[in-house]
Amino acid sequence: MTCKLIMTLISEGQEGDCGDDWAYDLEVKVFHEGLKGEGTISVPKHLLKAGEVKTPFGDPAPLELYEGDCTSELQLKMVLTATEVDMFINDVGKASKDLTIECPGAGGHPVTREVDISAGVRESPGIRNKNSVFTLRVRFSLTNC
Repeated sequence: MTCKLIMTLISEGQEGDCGDDWAYDLEVKVFHEGLKGEGTISVPKHLLKAGEVKTPFGDPAPLELYEGDCTSELQLKMVLTATEVDMFINDVGKASKDLTIECPGAGGHPVTREVDISAGVRESPGIRNKNSVFTLRVRFSLTNC
């Protein structure tokens, strides 16, 4: 059976006191008996105030990560790199998350999973005790073709 996996960014938010200028990259690799697909969504510098949760800046288009055989489950490896953009030294945090998505099966209904991935960011230089947590909500939709 052939399936298609689509990734859509749902929301972004940040809590903390590092700053309000953010950019980020979300990389995803799809494994199904080996590496079968990969993709990255990059969002450029934009204003995101502490406590805000909103639609991702620029409303990035959904990204097709995989289309092909789907006989068991798909393994996804997500890596988020969040950057609080500063004039001299950017503050960067990284996080990774693994996810398993069951294939819908013959005649099965689409499978949809929403997950959050959060990266902690610490202000540089370290003498200032400022920290933020950047959170991205992502939807994965796996459908039969």
